[in-house]
Amino acid sequence: MLSVLLKEQPGFRFYFVLSDGSCSYGGGLRGDGELYCDPACPQKELMLRTLINKCLNEWIPLVTARDEWGVDLARFGFVREGDLFRSSWQDLRLPHDCGNG
Repeated sequence: MLSVLLKEQPGFRFYFVLSDGSCSYGGGLRGDGELYCDPACPQKELMLRTLINKCLNEWIPLVTARDEWGVDLARFGFVREGDLFRSSWQDLRLPHDCGNG
């Protein structure tokens, strides 16, 4: 069973710990506005969706991410700018693949 819990972590605006029962992996929004996920995390898209949801709920004006998530960041509202992807609050989105939009 997976769980994702909000925890305090120095250097992060917010930080979550994703656990699969046997291992735990962290991810969050760094103080500089970059999204981070433990490279060993097997559920990076779940962590990305968790972080984007939190950014949307907290009205975070601008977030960045590196191409380390294993998904097409453009689907989530990011635009490539050099080595980073950037998205403003109004462009962030949580796409779904249910076939209904």
